[in-house]
This record gives sequence, structure tokens and C-alpha cells, in this order.
Amino acid sequence: MINILMSRGLLADPNMISNLKPIIQSNHKVLIVALSHFPKHIYNEETYNLYYEKGGEYYQKMIDSFLPYDIKESQIDWIHYFKDTPQSALKKIEKADILYFPGGSPDLMMKRIVAFGIKEAIEQHQKIYVGSSAGTMIQFGDYHISPDDDYKAFRYEKGLNLLSGFSIEVHYRRRKKQKAALRKVNRAFHHEIYAIPDDGALIVNENHIQTIGSAKKIYNKKGVVKSS
Repeated sequence: MINILMSRGLLADPNMISNLKPIIQSNHKVLIVALSHFPKHIYNEETYNLYYEKGGEYYQKMIDSFLPYDIKESQIDWIHYFKDTPQSALKKIEKADILYFPGGSPDLMMKRIVAFGIKEAIEQHQKIYVGSSAGTMIQFGDYHISPDDDYKAFRYEKGLNLLSGFSIEVHYRRRKKQKAALRKVNRAFHHEIYAIPDDGALIVNENHIQTIGSAKKIYNKKGVVKSS
């Protein structure tokens, strides 16, 4: 199992390509789990399609993201919130080599995954998982949400049972609210915490964690690694 953790969709970034070329192969089939939308932005099937279907902004972004790995549009499929059924979603998961979790709302994405009845199938996939922002957060069995424009208060949530033993902070910008949240996480778990700014990423290959770009470990089991 390999987990690729990002704050932004950086797959087409040259630094990411050089590190991921040995992992993402040209024959891989990709499944975008498009269940992370906020209702305030995407509130019906029409607005969903404008974003996620062919010709949509996010659709094209995903196609372009995998082009550097010689993965064609025909190799990329989607779990469609309005058109798929639990049965069709499960079939798509079975066929995929890579599962991609988009950014958006982590807690709503998890609720929809559970409602579709695909949580267990995703966890059993055991291949390549790629996430951006919310899609990075939900790869952890337990994750935290730091206060921001969408979430007013710190809280813990349950995610997918894929990763554990360390925590991450996406979109890390050294904000006071982020630092306060990470102090809470450190006091609660006393494990490693990695900061993932928008130009950084982690590649987790079994027990090995590789930092890409500006991503770095800011807490170890004893506390702060260095000023952050």
C-alpha cells in the first residue's frame, strides 16, 4: 500500500513527477472518488456535473494531472454522487489501481463513503491512495480539523482505516489556529506530526515516510522538532 498525501493537486508538478514515476504506471486505472463537495457550492446534479463531468473544471484538472504518467483519459473513471449506486461504485473500486480523493469537505466525504457502503472496499483496496487536502485527511483512521473558513472549531473525526501512528496538517501556513490545533494533537497522542504546505507532499510506503517539497516533520514523540 502506498499513500500520497498532498494539500493541493500537485501530481503534474515536476518534483512530484520525478518521485512518483516509479509508483504511478502508464497502465494503471484511476478512480476519482468525487464525494467531497460542499453543498453551498455544489447543491444539485447540474452544479455537480459542471464541476466533475467531462468539460468541467475539476474533470479537466484530473485528466491533466495524470498525463505526465502517460495515463489516458480512458483510464480514469469517477464515482458520481448522483449517478452511481453502491453496486456500481464497488465495481469501479475493484477495477482501480489508484484511488484519488479530492479536496473539499472531509467529514461530508466520509459520510457519503459510508452511505454508499464502500468504506470497507476502499480499505481493502490496498494499492495506491492519492489525496488532496480533505482527501489526505480522510486517509487516517482518526484525523483532526483545524479551524478555518469552513470549520469554525477544532474537532476530531473518523476517517478510513488506512493510516495511523502520526498526524498531518494540510495547507500549513504557520497560522496561530493551526499551531494551537497541533499542540492539542501533540498533547493527545504524542506522536509524529507532519506539516504539508500547499507546495509539499508526503509519500507513505508502508512504514517509510518521504517528504516532498516544503513538507516536514514538526513534532516527534517528544514534542516540537524545531521552530515552525
